[in-house]
Amino acid sequence: MSIETTLSPSVIDAGLAAVRRWPSDDARGWVEQFVRRAAEDSRLCAIVVYGSAIRDVEDSSDVDLLCVYAGDELAFDAPMDVDLRTFQSETVDERVAAGDEVLGWSLRFGVPLFERDGYWTELQSRWAGGLPLPSAAAAEERAARALNASAGLAAGGDEDAAHELRLSALTQQARARLIRSGVFPLSRPELTQQLASIGAWELASELEALILARDTFSGVEVR
Repeated sequence: MSIETTLSPSVIDAGLAAVRRWPSDDARGWVEQFVRRAAEDSRLCAIVVYGSAIRDVEDSSDVDLLCVYAGDELAFDAPMDVDLRTFQSETVDERVAAGDEVLGWSLRFGVPLFERDGYWTELQSRWAGGLPLPSAAAAEERAARALNASAGLAAGGDEDAAHELRLSALTQQARARLIRSGVFPLSRPELTQQLASIGAWELASELEALILARDTFSGVEVR
């Protein structure tokens, strides 16, 4: 089946136009090829772009993609600056109900780049008005793991990576604080304003300082 018979080039281009910032030409090229070939693989149900790359913010170091597939687990060789999360279609509703953060974020704010037989549109309709907040406890657990890993890296002298993990930990703490206040967390660059809106000024200030300092080093994020 050719891609034109399932998804017109104009529809593809309109979805890709939602990406405000591409981290690299390689990332853009890979995503475009991935989307244009999706219709040729009957196992793919939907591809959705989400995260800071489609938000009105200045900071975006990668492009976040969600891919829903049917059947056996699929693996894709995405470049470093494309964060691809894959979900088996049979488990999606269960994970949404459990407050999966990526699925919840994508259903609220994501832009579908491809969907087979209206899969994503139907999923959004099914959960309209009933999306649960993510788990604050899970965010706090991720924060604790990142802090522990940060301490180990700092002790080993890798301060750049340790700093990145402290940023990840504080990001998760911010998300947990917002969730416990009944606020759905947006992308990382938007968290400081959200924290300020609920009066969490100290946490907002700490997070903003770490985000600004991030420009001086590179590392890997633990979500």
